[in-house]
Amino acid sequence: MAIIVHLGASLALSPVVEAKFLDADEQEYYHLAGDLLHGEYEFQSRRTLGFVLILAFFRLVTQENLIATQLLTTTLFSLVGPLMYILVRRITGHNLLAVTVAVFVIFWPPFLFYGSSLYSETAALPLFITLLILLPRGSILTRNSDGGWRRCILAGVLMGLCIHIRPMYLLFTPFAVVILFLEEHHWRIALRRSVLLAIGCCLVVLPWSVYISVQEGIPFLISSNGGETISGGLNPVLVEQDHQVFIAPDGRETWVGPGKWLPEAQSGYLSQDELKLPYAQRDKLLKERTIAWVINNPLSALHLQTAKLLYMWGFYPFWQGAKQTLFGNLPTVILLGLSSISLIRFRCYLRHLSRFWILPVFVSVVALISWGSWRFRQPGDLGLLMFSSLFLWSMFVKPKRLMPLYMDRTSIKSFIES
Repeated sequence: MAIIVHLGASLALSPVVEAKFLDADEQEYYHLAGDLLHGEYEFQSRRTLGFVLILAFFRLVTQENLIATQLLTTTLFSLVGPLMYILVRRITGHNLLAVTVAVFVIFWPPFLFYGSSLYSETAALPLFITLLILLPRGSILTRNSDGGWRRCILAGVLMGLCIHIRPMYLLFTPFAVVILFLEEHHWRIALRRSVLLAIGCCLVVLPWSVYISVQEGIPFLISSNGGETISGGLNPVLVEQDHQVFIAPDGRETWVGPGKWLPEAQSGYLSQDELKLPYAQRDKLLKERTIAWVINNPLSALHLQTAKLLYMWGFYPFWQGAKQTLFGNLPTVILLGLSSISLIRFRCYLRHLSRFWILPVFVSVVALISWGSWRFRQPGDLGLLMFSSLFLWSMFVKPKRLMPLYMDRTSIKSFIES
């Protein structure tokens, strides 16, 4: 069902027929994949190779047919719904709740829209959910050993792969450790698992880190675009800029203003001569000047940070045309409301459900560092869809019956008998 729904939505939204009509990030990934396929790829520290390799494979399989390549990425992204079923079933033990979450994920409008794109999220999100599935459960969730050290190492490897495909998942590493400690009664076990998780992640990340550091002559962990990322969402140009609407290459209406992001040439931090410097030097200047501007203009920086979060979660600008408002902003705000009520209602299970409520927190941190993109919000949407489904089920089923895995033996016996 997931594949049919997503492929149908992709065809209904009219796949892009020429690469020049793709968004800037999509074009860059598509051309890098083509360069790799044709042996013309030149090393750059700005982009990791994870998604480029996947896209190059898709272009090879489809004989470089753009529409077929988009449909293959859509098929990969369609795994998100079934994987969420497995995750929710594994954490709560409630089958119908897991089915409900999966169906909501499959039909969630922003996922149908972004699932047909060539953004790196199409490959990163299914892998990220797999990581959450494999992350060992603590003693709060299960009395049995949950896979031992091998499972921890494998989860770390998957985290490293997520980072290679979508570097923003580097910010999830401390959140993964928080989950391990929240789910575990014994801190020594959580600490041991955290170390093993880090080892697995380093096995994948460090070879690349050493390679790009040698190539650039400067230490880098994942990529060299830290300054570009921060400066694009925090700069004086955005503070002074009004909400301006324009048409994207694919004909979609979009806008720029506080809460959005500007390329380095438009951020106001670099002169024309400085824009000609090597990328690593420009990125360093951008980072230094952004931090200096934030320190000297804290109220303006706070205004932009607030705008990022309001934009990410659908409150601002609330009206963005009928399609985006009715299928994007409004459903997102409703999900936030239902999830907030659900968090209050299931407050006794916050440690048990940490894998879900921590996701909106994670993407909010991403927004504060970068900007409020709805693409970056996708993991957070998974958490909101889970808690909204939990609230809807709690209107018909008692909370304890929704959480059979968390009952003691007496409660389980009583539950079975009833």
